Amino acid sequence: MKENKLSFEELLTKNKLGIEDFKELDKASRFYTGIREKELSKTPIKGNFDYTHLKTIHKHIFQDVFSWAGKDRFELNLLGPMFKGDSMFCNGQFIPNEANRMFSNLKKQNYFKNCKNIDELAKNLAEFMGDLNALHPFREGNGRTQRIFINQLAQNAGYKLDLRLIDKDKMIDASIKAMDCDYKKLQTLIKVNLKSFKQNLEKEQSQGISY
Repeated sequence: MKENKLSFEELLTKNKLGIEDFKELDKASRFYTGIREKELSKTPIKGNFDYTHLKTIHKHIFQDVFSWAGKDRFELNLLGPMFKGDSMFCNGQFIPNEANRMFSNLKKQNYFKNCKNIDELAKNLAEFMGDLNALHPFREGNGRTQRIFINQLAQNAGYKLDLRLIDKDKMIDASIKAMDCDYKKLQTLIKVNLKSFKQNLEKEQSQGISY
């Protein structure tokens, strides 16, 4: 692998928008990525819910902001750990193997399409999302990419979910706890915001399941 010419910080400051101030970049980035996210809400990217699918979503969202959109930290030669606050995420050198493990397990579980009810689906989604957050494969934009991927994953399993409706502070707190393998808060947040499609709702109501 060729050595990356840009440092960890320069991957942000050397952006397509020509903005070097981090706060200004974040504001402008959210404007452009917001447009791209709306596009995906109307026309989701088709994929196999594998790691390539996740990276394709990231590439679409950040195509206006970063030349490296869709590439993970390993591909950018950022091989050490990544820190955010008190949280430490996966070392870049381990991302390929960890991603392969996670998405292989997801495939073995048939992408959660065999879940019997909302409780089981919320539990599975929380655990997968917690692991995906711990992986934190991208230099920037992990949260936005995760939300869209998880929303699509839930829809593929026959349910409707919009993680954008969850309070940001509550999501951050639940995600931090999930880093320590405590998925209860994240599972609760997902379940509250998880709405089944008509056929699933009718099926579960006929079984006496209340919400």
